[in-house]
Amino acid sequence: MKMAKRPELTEEDLKHMVFQKNPEVTYKRKAGIITIVREQNHPIQKFFRKLHMHIPEESYLEMDEYGSYVFTKVNGRRNAYEIGKELAEKFPDTDKYRYTRLVLFLQQIESVDHLIERVS
Repeated sequence: MKMAKRPELTEEDLKHMVFQKNPEVTYKRKAGIITIVREQNHPIQKFFRKLHMHIPEESYLEMDEYGSYVFTKVNGRRNAYEIGKELAEKFPDTDKYRYTRLVLFLQQIESVDHLIERVS
């Protein structure tokens, strides 16, 4: 059985993909690496803390250099095409799948991690 091939993203599609950081997300930047700080304040977590169980009040998600670079470029005005061009300058060894990988990453941190929101 042959799998259906995904339609290729055009330059125009990429130019219409604009994201902004979620204002509720807290993050730290150190030496170019982004660390997402998430509060762990769910009622169940609070309950277990009262029982003196060790549950940290915050959890951390550290991005790699590539992901950190993309996250810093997301500003509500810059589109995916522009970010991809800047990625090519910063990471010249990126291959022909740069935009596919970029879009997958942006969709992941939007829909699963809720770190960014799509503007247009």
